[in-house]
Amino acid sequence: MDDELLSDILAAEREIRQRIDERQRQRDERLAAVARELAQEREREAGALRAEREQALDRTERRARQEAEGLVAEAQAYAQRLERMETADLDRFLAPRLRGLLPGGEP
Repeated sequence: MDDELLSDILAAEREIRQRIDERQRQRDERLAAVARELAQEREREAGALRAEREQALDRTERRARQEAEGLVAEAQAYAQRLERMETADLDRFLAPRLRGLLPGGEP
């Protein structure tokens, strides 16, 4: 009887160990699948962020270029107005501004 009981206990222990091993294998497979999914999601998100950054850079560059073009156009128009001024008018207009640039000059 003792041998039969011992045999039953050992069989139950083997079965429990097999179940534990199977559960661990399943757990490892699920963890590996989740890790793969997370890696794929991270790559998708990184790609989306790279694309978004590129779009933002393009928009910023276009706005800066447009702003610079506007400033250049304003400066050119201002220079043309100055070119059309008579010398006496130009002297009266520029003299105070030039004095303000000189050390000790009054604005």
